[in-house]
Amino acid sequence: MGILRPLVIASDVHLRHGGSHDTALALSRLIREHPGHEIVLAGDIFNLSCDAPERDPVESVLHMLEPHRELCQELRQHLATGAPVTLLAGNHDAATMRPELRPALLGRLELDLGAPFENLPWFIRRGGVHIEHGHVYDPDNAPTHPLWYGGPETEPLGVALTRRFLAPNAAYDFAHEHEVTPVAGLRKAFRLFGLRTPELVYRYFQTATALCWEASTDRGVSEAIRQGNAHLAEAAERMDVPEEDLRALLESLPRPTHHDARDTFYRLYFDRVIASVTSTTSIGIGTLLRSRPALLLGVLAAGYLFGSVRKTPNRYAELPVERLRQAARAVREITRAELVVFGHVHVEDALPGYANSASFTYYETPGHPYLHVDESGRFERRRVPL
Repeated sequence: MGILRPLVIASDVHLRHGGSHDTALALSRLIREHPGHEIVLAGDIFNLSCDAPERDPVESVLHMLEPHRELCQELRQHLATGAPVTLLAGNHDAATMRPELRPALLGRLELDLGAPFENLPWFIRRGGVHIEHGHVYDPDNAPTHPLWYGGPETEPLGVALTRRFLAPNAAYDFAHEHEVTPVAGLRKAFRLFGLRTPELVYRYFQTATALCWEASTDRGVSEAIRQGNAHLAEAAERMDVPEEDLRALLESLPRPTHHDARDTFYRLYFDRVIASVTSTTSIGIGTLLRSRPALLLGVLAAGYLFGSVRKTPNRYAELPVERLRQAARAVREITRAELVVFGHVHVEDALPGYANSASFTYYETPGHPYLHVDESGRFERRRVPL
């Protein structure tokens, strides 16, 4: 499983506007200390999901890089020596797949178009090593089509919540709380925001209701799927993978949550919210007015809520981690890869034939984690010291 040159793989850097200074310095050091390596930035490098829908993502990327002169210098130096840098799209920066990013970024780095920089929509293959972000296997964050960016109108549920609710309301403490339940989320909100909580709860449900409604409409989804399928042959050539393997991978992907109103409704726990409100209101009215139908409705709603919570307190606990493990097995079977590398879940994980790079920024143990893969295809987990 030899590869042409050693690889350095970093994922989930999450550079943002007006911040990320320490992270950018660590990424600069990572690049500087690995001359001759291919630097693979494996998705969610830029927090584009925090931008307003109308903002140009290419301009946003350049604006995020602007304060980080050392990082730009190291990228320029690395590329100028002929060592490649490859940028893969993630769920929070899906727009980095747009072709106009490449000339704009190289121009910002004062390099010509011959520099070995690529921005790709999904994954790369280097010998027997398969590398991608991994979000396509997580229905809540899966794109409408992994080979085509359809704009904010077609983006996944998790990204839509970030763009429409978390960013405008500065509720970033919930940015990576994909497993939080309504009760736990409400307790955390009161602890963090105090008297602002009722207003935030209202805005959340306003956003969530709109997302449920939109999930029942097309809103450009079919066009994004058509465009993605039309670019399949071209993508297979760029990714250096047989077209039949790419088709098989596409067919193996789960249906994105935001493509189905029912899935969106349950993912946002609307059934439990409605049951809670119905039980409380109906029992109160039934008691006050001595209405047996109201009391019965309240008891039935409370029973549904009790049974639902007892069966699965958190419907999605640990699911993304397990889904990526299963996806890695499927990728190995379909593409005959010997090592599959994902990011996305911010968790260090490793099984035979699978490694997760974890988040370069949101780490559990000291140091910025990344993966090093040598020419033989053997990987090692390393860290940039704090």
